[in-house]
Amino acid sequence: MSFSQATMNTMNTRAKFKSLFIYNFTKLTEWPESYKQGDFIIGVVNDVDLAEQLELAAKTKKINSQNVVIKKINSTADVSKCHVLYVSGSTAGEVDPFIKKAKDFNCLIITEGKGLAENTSAINFVIVGSAIQFEMNKSLFESKQLIVGNSLEKLATKVIN
Repeated sequence: MSFSQATMNTMNTRAKFKSLFIYNFTKLTEWPESYKQGDFIIGVVNDVDLAEQLELAAKTKKINSQNVVIKKINSTADVSKCHVLYVSGSTAGEVDPFIKKAKDFNCLIITEGKGLAENTSAINFVIVGSAIQFEMNKSLFESKQLIVGNSLEKLATKVIN
């Protein structure tokens, strides 16, 4: 296997794990009443592999009896009402423009960058050793009027109140 194949397999594996995590986050989160009808929309910013994994799962899964739609987002102009917004980027400067655009929506913001759970996202993926884990910020769930299940809190590596 060449280096590029190994790198692609690692990226695909990470995307698969992140998509599983995201679907599980949705099972343990409750949205406001106005978000419980129509399609369940997951926005993915700048992560084609993750969007593809989520689309594969969306073919056979529903969330809260809603059909799942994956929306690939390439610019802040593409950000609109969604249930989940995953923003790829390792620094606040990379993710903040997308998060600011989503400020009026009751969406679960998920990121993957050092320190982003402090005041940027409700859930932040972290790599511990070679494993993907997550930390969460309860006040950012509450600010979006999302109710988070206790079991999700117990699974997090770090919980910020």
